[in-house]
Amino acid sequence: MQAPRLLGWERDDTVADDTHSTWTNLLVVGDGEEDTYDMLVIGEPGRTGPTHYSVTGTRNRTGVTFAEGRASSWDEACRLALIEARRASIRPVE
Repeated sequence: MQAPRLLGWERDDTVADDTHSTWTNLLVVGDGEEDTYDMLVIGEPGRTGPTHYSVTGTRNRTGVTFAEGRASSWDEACRLALIEARRASIRPVE
């Protein structure tokens, strides 16, 4: 099993139409399809004000939104998205 890693925040203009303020990151916790968690933040680095974030992934071959919300700044939205992605990666052992 590999150690969890982040790929880093990158601007992604293809996610939300007509905005250049969309950023994505990926938390990878293993080698399988259900071991990656996509994080999305809509806002600009260093700016304060309402900023949207979400965390999505896959469970049982189905796309799932694990968390979605607003934060007080871009930095806070990134921090909350990472926390929620880590929470989503903790699954009960069957």
